[in-house]
Amino acid sequence: MVNEGCIPESEFLVKAGEYIKAANEKHISVRLTVKRLVKKDEVDGNPEFDPTRNPVFDVSKVSSLNSKVKNNSDSKYPLLIRLSYGSHGKKTKCSSVIDSTNLDKFWQDYSNIAKSGMNGLVKKKKKKAKNANSKDKKKKSQRAQK
Repeated sequence: MVNEGCIPESEFLVKAGEYIKAANEKHISVRLTVKRLVKKDEVDGNPEFDPTRNPVFDVSKVSSLNSKVKNNSDSKYPLLIRLSYGSHGKKTKCSSVIDSTNLDKFWQDYSNIAKSGMNGLVKKKKKKAKNANSKDKKKKSQRAQK
């Protein structure tokens, strides 16, 4: 397993292009995972890690909370984005931390890279559907003959 570690955003995008190209050649999948990065405070603790006292941070109960919670934080979190391809011992991974202010630009750049890797895809041919009008005409002519 090769782990490139946490690399800057620009290098991550270059690696993403390399991973997609290599995956296309080997006919394997590339996996992208995204999660919110919360730095753990060992002394005071984080409200994000204590859903019993702070139910607003419990994702499973968010829909049941209809009213706005007073203690809800407005802090913006960076995203941890991981990219991997291959499996088991041959798995290659890299990750990057993206600040929330740069997120739109990052997604635009990443989507362009992902689209460029999709040029080898072949569009499926659709089966020709029988014309519904011809069926109706046949039924009408059969009824008229009776």
